[in-house]
Amino acid sequence: MWPWIKRWRDWAMHDLWPMSRLRSQPQLIHYGYEKAGLIVHDQPIPWSAEAVIVEALLRLPSPAARRRGDYQLRLPHQELLPVEGFRRQDEDQRYRISFRFPPPATTVTAELLFRGQLLGQLTLPHLSRADFLQELRLQMPTLLVRLGEQSVACQTFVSTQGRGLLASGVLSSPTTLVPVLDLDLQVEFRCERDRITRCVPARLCSSQLTGRSALVTVVAPRLPRRTGDWIATWLIGNQVLVSQRIRAISQRQFYRSLRVSDTRFVVQGNKGDVRVSRQMVAGEHSARVGPCFMVCSREPGMAGLCKVQVRVQGPLHVSSLLHEEQEVLITDGPTMIAPGTLDAADLANVTAFELTLKGRSLGVVSLCPTPAASFTSEGGFKAPTEFTWSAAADDELNERLNRLLEGRTTE
Repeated sequence: MWPWIKRWRDWAMHDLWPMSRLRSQPQLIHYGYEKAGLIVHDQPIPWSAEAVIVEALLRLPSPAARRRGDYQLRLPHQELLPVEGFRRQDEDQRYRISFRFPPPATTVTAELLFRGQLLGQLTLPHLSRADFLQELRLQMPTLLVRLGEQSVACQTFVSTQGRGLLASGVLSSPTTLVPVLDLDLQVEFRCERDRITRCVPARLCSSQLTGRSALVTVVAPRLPRRTGDWIATWLIGNQVLVSQRIRAISQRQFYRSLRVSDTRFVVQGNKGDVRVSRQMVAGEHSARVGPCFMVCSREPGMAGLCKVQVRVQGPLHVSSLLHEEQEVLITDGPTMIAPGTLDAADLANVTAFELTLKGRSLGVVSLCPTPAASFTSEGGFKAPTEFTWSAAADDELNERLNRLLEGRTTE
C-alpha cells in the first residue's frame, strides 16, 4: 500500500468514522476506591477514601480506536480526566481503561467519553461519616470470664476465680468495614467500686475490613480480684455502641447460692445400655446404679467453679466416698453431676447418695422406697420409718396430691 494512502486511511478512521462504527461500546464499567493499601470495588465511597478508580472494559477491533488520548472521564464541575492505565486484556481485542482521581465530596455521575462522545456513565455514591456511624451495629455482645482453662459467657462470676475478662461482639454494617480504620474502635472497662477505667483498642485484619461483618474480641487488662461491678462499653469515636455490666461476687456468696434443682438415677443394664431414670423401679434388674444431681446457682448469669463430693449413706461399714472430690463448673442452669455407678449387689445396705460441698450437704438421692401413711381407726396415723427426703420424693408427693385433687373435682 502506498504511504500517502495509508496516512489518508488513518486520518479518516480517526476523524470521520463515528464511534458506533468502531464498536467500542463498554462491555463493563465499574468503580472502586483505595484506602490504606486496600482496594474495595463497587461499594459506597467513604469520606476517608484516598483515591477513586474507574475502570472500563472495551472491545476495540479497530486500531483507530486504540489511541489512549481519545478517552476521558468527565465529572461535574471538573476538567476532563485523562486515562491513567490503558492495557490489552487478552487476545480477543479487549482493552482495560482506568482513571484515578481524588474522591468527590458528594455523590456524582461519571461519564466515559471517546473524542467527546458519551460511551457510558455510572454513579459514584458518597458515604459520609455520620451515615456510616448511623448504620454501624454491634450484634451479640458478650462478656466472657476465664475460669481455669475455659472461657465462659456470664453475667456473674467469683472474684477470686476470674483469670481474665473478654468482650466479644459481631460488628456489622451495610457497607464494608474499611472506614473503621479512621475511627477509634475500643472497649472501655470501668470498675464501679474504685472508678478505675482501662481502654483497650480493637483492631481488624484486612479480610475483616473488606467484609460487612466481623467478629471482634478484646481482652481486658489484668483485673483486681475484688467484688463489685464492672462495665464494658464499646466505643467508636465518641459514639457508644453497647454497654454491658458484669458482677464479681465472693466465693461464700457463690456457695450460698448453690442448690440441687433435681435428682436422677443413672441405670446401666445387663447389656451395657445406660439410661437416666427419675425413680428406682421395684423389682428392676440392673447391673449398676449411680446418682445424678442437677445443680445450679440462684445468681443470674452465674459461672463459678466448686469442688464437690458424693458420699454413700448406709451402715457405718458401708458409708464411704463414691468418688473423690471433683471440680465442676456451675452456672444458673442445671449442671449434671454423675460421679459413677455401683454394682447392684452392693446397693443392699445403701440408703442414699449425698452430694456435699465443703462438708455441707447440698442434696440427697434416696434409695429407700417412699413410705405410705398408715391411718388408725381413731383417725390418726402411724409414724413411718426414717426416710431421707429428696427432690424425687417431692415430685412424687405433688403428683399424688394432684391426682387426688383431680379425682375430687370429677366427683
